[in-house]
Amino acid sequence: MYQRVAQEIELVRSRFPSLQHGEQLDWVLILDYELPRGRYNKQYTRLLFRIPQGYPSTGPDDFFVDNDLRLGSNESAPGFNSGANSSSGPAPIPGDWGWFSWHPQSWRPSADITDGDNLLTFLKSTHICLQGQEAS
Repeated sequence: MYQRVAQEIELVRSRFPSLQHGEQLDWVLILDYELPRGRYNKQYTRLLFRIPQGYPSTGPDDFFVDNDLRLGSNESAPGFNSGANSSSGPAPIPGDWGWFSWHPQSWRPSADITDGDNLLTFLKSTHICLQGQEAS
């Protein structure tokens, strides 16, 4: 698993150069994740998620963002929860976090990381969540 996750992290880094990760490759942090234009009270947030035990058979679940993230109307977005303890466990690094309850409906990894679901496809799904759409 370690080699696969390392390869996937590099795949994600090609799209998100600010990526940081845990020494055990058990979490990923994007320092400047771009939010859907005009939907939120800011243009960028930190985005953090855990890489679960059992990965890639078990996909990531839930993700953390800056706790002060709000819709442009100053309301909380659907699925947003304040605090650093998600339904999947606590944020793996300290910070003022909020989290989205996000559970992609399909997770189909492949032996070839570019053919099936991977950490990058999970991040693409977080964008769907942040746009206010349902998981697919």
